[in-house]
Amino acid sequence: MPLLDLSRIFHLLPAIVFIWMVVGATVVFTPFVGGRSPRGVGIAASIWGSLIASSRAVTPPFWFSVVGVLGLLAALSLYHWAAFSIRGRTFSYAGNQDLPQFVHQSGPYAYIRNPFYASYLLAELATTVMWPTVWGLVVVVMAAGYFEWLASFEEGKFSRSPVAAEYAAYKARTGRLFPRLL
Repeated sequence: MPLLDLSRIFHLLPAIVFIWMVVGATVVFTPFVGGRSPRGVGIAASIWGSLIASSRAVTPPFWFSVVGVLGLLAALSLYHWAAFSIRGRTFSYAGNQDLPQFVHQSGPYAYIRNPFYASYLLAELATTVMWPTVWGLVVVVMAAGYFEWLASFEEGKFSRSPVAAEYAAYKARTGRLFPRLL
């Protein structure tokens, strides 16, 4: 067995990316008074679901791994772009009840309203491409539904906030999880 087994490295990459994102979230986001909401627990569940599903996969063709690695790099890039763009601003953890006081529209937020959710979903999709299983596909589909639901919840907070009109205009020109093409 070679000292540098690419299959083992490719199997560790999704876990490293997900841990990086989770640890990064503790730095990027601000706890809401009253603690974290259980609505945000689905993020961790979808991440763990992707990792568990990938452990059940057989070794795919090498090009699957290459495409998956590129997807993980894209997910990390989007994650860090979003984190960098909100530096110094107060962003609470997912699903909390706080009412937004501003509409952030720079960085990836100029194109999509929920770049962090999009980066998690992209990482899960890349993991499933790297290590394809039916269960991985099920996790990605369920995660997509969950992130749509969670984003809808967050958008509902904006509609009740002092910045509702500004957010409505922003919402009309940007996509929720993917850039609006038209």
